[in-house]
Amino acid sequence: MRLNDLAVRLAAVEAKLATLTGTVANADIIDDVEEFDQRLSLVEVQVEQLIAMKTQEQVAAIIAAPADAAPLAVEDVVALSPSASDDEAASVVADVVTAQHEAEAIDHPEVAAVVAAAVAAVVAADPEVVKDPDALAELIKDAVAEAPVPSQEVAQAAVDAVADVVAAATGADVAPEMMAELAVAIAEPADPVLDKLEERLVAAEAKVDSLLGK
Repeated sequence: MRLNDLAVRLAAVEAKLATLTGTVANADIIDDVEEFDQRLSLVEVQVEQLIAMKTQEQVAAIIAAPADAAPLAVEDVVALSPSASDDEAASVVADVVTAQHEAEAIDHPEVAAVVAAAVAAVVAADPEVVKDPDALAELIKDAVAEAPVPSQEVAQAAVDAVADVVAAATGADVAPEMMAELAVAIAEPADPVLDKLEERLVAAEAKVDSLLGK
């Protein structure tokens, strides 16, 4: 009886996810624990993917908006973070998002992409990492190292903007050593092949959004 109740609830969640993703849900009610575990695992993966996508969209919207004019509240972004239920960690995430919310829009797309990677990394981080300033600074550095390399003329602007993210995240001025490490992380391609693939993906995303009227 309990498995049937859980299976009905799982089917309802799958139906909601299908609505969000434009797919067709499996309407079968499970009567096997192993199959339940498998389908629940797929749901968990989908949920994490959707949260990651929504976080990226929200961060990008805040970065692109003029100061204090973002189309969503800081609390909306924090609510998606694993840190949301940890008051100390949630406060750090809120500080990082608020700093971007209050900042002027970043007009250059290459700089915006690097800053978005830094902010999204903080939002998505585990609470224990968020509460450790050194670990959080390293996480941000690793995140921007994975972002597409900005052109030389805006590289310093990207470093300065990411340093502001680190300062908001750690509550302290960024040491010269960290500034130097950020500069290296931002300027050196982590994976040139993936950079090229991402460029093509960005172009495809823009065309699809245009077709959808976004």
